[in-house]
Amino acid sequence: MTEQNLFKTGAKIIERFEKHNYEGFFVGGAVRDYTLGRSVSDVDITTNALPDEIENLFEKTIDVGKEHGTIIVLMDDIPFEVTTYRVEGEYTDHRRPDNVYFTQHLTEDLSRRDFTINAMAMTQAMELHDPHNGIKDLNNRLINTVGLAKERFYEDALRMVRAVRFMSQLDFKLADEAREAIKEHAAALDYVAVERITAELEKLYRGINVESAKEMIAHTGLLKYMPFFRHIEAGEYVSTKAESLVQEIAVHIYKDSSLSQHLSALKLSNKQKTAIRESLKVIEALEDGIDEKLIAYRFETGILTGTDAIIRLNALLGAQHAKLLEQSIAAKPDLVIKNRSELRINGNSLMSALNARGGPWLRDCLDSAEEAVLLGTVNNNESEIINWVKSHVKNEDGNIVFTDGR
Repeated sequence: MTEQNLFKTGAKIIERFEKHNYEGFFVGGAVRDYTLGRSVSDVDITTNALPDEIENLFEKTIDVGKEHGTIIVLMDDIPFEVTTYRVEGEYTDHRRPDNVYFTQHLTEDLSRRDFTINAMAMTQAMELHDPHNGIKDLNNRLINTVGLAKERFYEDALRMVRAVRFMSQLDFKLADEAREAIKEHAAALDYVAVERITAELEKLYRGINVESAKEMIAHTGLLKYMPFFRHIEAGEYVSTKAESLVQEIAVHIYKDSSLSQHLSALKLSNKQKTAIRESLKVIEALEDGIDEKLIAYRFETGILTGTDAIIRLNALLGAQHAKLLEQSIAAKPDLVIKNRSELRINGNSLMSALNARGGPWLRDCLDSAEEAVLLGTVNNNESEIINWVKSHVKNEDGNIVFTDGR
């Protein structure tokens, strides 16, 4: 759905609030990005209607945090996060407020938000409410906190990582007061759940100015309190380049394999951990000079292109390795077989042809046959493959012996 339609559909929610004598405003990141002329993928709404009242006003709702005032409203089958105006109590754990209180005043709700550029609200007619001069900071391309930076970061230490994430995402600078407050409170990051830190880092590495954000992380001392990264020297951290969190981690483990023991601290997804391991295996295969077709066969396209970025951005390996990887990526679409299931033989046909029982030899035979087909040594034809295998092994009293000495 286009940005215009998102706001148009969201306006229907606001209109219903106003029809029943409530207030409703677009709020948060959608307002910021719309004002900047950036694309908007989701739109949030804030209102003085209480959660029960929100549920009563709309036919389709989902309770995703009613105790904190948040209800998903489905309008034309599009989900909108709708939150009651609220103020927050003390943050004794540096992570979340001890209590949340609903209010009838928009300005009080906006005052609890993290940064001025996120503390603007907009009517359905696209008129701004900007009590904290968010527009000024947008125009100056500046990340500034609502109120005193040291208080905002003391309340929720994750806001320090969010600040540098927005630096990268928006290509903004960090206000001096915010920078100094991060230096002062960096250690409070230890109170924040690792998953929340990792989620912010993932967004940071998808930004348009990752380098400046990394420099700020190192300069303010945040690096010392980040899982995994705390084991990397600031200079080394800043010197690497990456287009994703996975690439950043892979580069550092390649340079220092001992860092792999700290990888679990980041609590990455299995997919991310697999991508890191596979990227490092690609680099190893390149260093070993494995045939381009075998590299293309063994690794997914996304892993190959991601590893290409790692090597290119960080000037790793030699020109011949980069060329080999380029050839491997080019070879991928034209491989004779895409996976083992396309091989015209299987374990049963091999055991029958060789009159032998299964064992470790069987996997070796299949691996060799697979490689021979990929390299064009033999056609992907059952009888031809069996004849090729027979020329490389022999059955000695029921034991398969490879004639090449394996």
